[in-house]
Amino acid sequence: MIFLEGLRNVRRSLKLAEWFLGREFLPWDEDTPYLIPDVKVGQTQRIEIYSDDGVKLYRYIPMTEKQYETPLLIVYALINKPYILDLYPERSVIRKFLQAGFDVYLIKWGDATVADQFSLDDYVDDFMHEFIEYIKSYAKVSKVSILGYCMGGGLAAIYSSLYLQNVKNLLLLAATLYFDKEVGGLVNLSDKRFFDPEEFVAPFGYVPAWFLAERYKTLRPLENYLTKYVSMFLNADKEGFLDLFFRMERWIHDGVNVAPYAYIDYVKKLYQENALCEGKLFINGKRVDPKRIDLPTAVIIGKRDHLAPPKNTLGFLNCISSKDKAIFEADVGHVGLVVSARAVKMWDEVVKWLSERSGKKIERPI
Repeated sequence: MIFLEGLRNVRRSLKLAEWFLGREFLPWDEDTPYLIPDVKVGQTQRIEIYSDDGVKLYRYIPMTEKQYETPLLIVYALINKPYILDLYPERSVIRKFLQAGFDVYLIKWGDATVADQFSLDDYVDDFMHEFIEYIKSYAKVSKVSILGYCMGGGLAAIYSSLYLQNVKNLLLLAATLYFDKEVGGLVNLSDKRFFDPEEFVAPFGYVPAWFLAERYKTLRPLENYLTKYVSMFLNADKEGFLDLFFRMERWIHDGVNVAPYAYIDYVKKLYQENALCEGKLFINGKRVDPKRIDLPTAVIIGKRDHLAPPKNTLGFLNCISSKDKAIFEADVGHVGLVVSARAVKMWDEVVKWLSERSGKKIERPI
């Protein structure tokens, strides 16, 4: 047995060496000090149709002759990069919607610098509002559907409360919305007794990407710093395993810097004060009242999500007025929701739910 396992380890080592042979790495700097293999991600075709101050709006090239009347806008978190939703063709949430006949758009927030002192007000009331108005004009519609992932779900919910007239359907994917102390996950990590975001941001002038990557790893340190790499080695000889593993590693470590005031606002007002759900959040002086949200709303959760535990998203449903609510869940974690094979069937159900609420299919110019 020991001899056979030794042979397997030799084979695994050779597979790993073969995978790295001739491989290029992404450039690194003080904000992303990681050695990241340059693996292909985000391969679905898209075009940039609008930008403002480093924030970009993309439209994905349709994959069907006709698309549903109501466009779908994906609002990602301010942290990390949105290609996790299009990690590779066989596991692409974006491609799933395109193949079903949706006209899909995405906001890419970009990499903040010391000059980008944007607040939560700026991201919701300026960028999101401006970009959605542009989509309405571009696609010749009066409303859009919004899918918000993680922190992007918070931005989507805030926008929907303020500009209900512009939103047809709201989808909240592992969204950070409800912050009761019992939620756990990042709520515990952001406890104001132990964490003051202003004190951390002050020396940098922004939130560096490495801090966010390492902060999330501390929720499961043994897994993130040791056991997953042991698992990687033990599975190195399985077809396609290393490609998927290093795509995930790229996404985890290929982060973006976050504008300081937006981060401070989100942590203090939402995580620490639960201001969104309690109706105490204000954007540019306008009260964000979740009870105003009476449109079709779907929440999409992972049963084993440790970053945004199910209650983090589900609790928000009790704060809105919508009578058309749906819950979709899969036995996966935060990222598994968009890359795991165990979530594929769930996404078929999500697509079906949204298609029934997006009007008829029409021809749109590419």
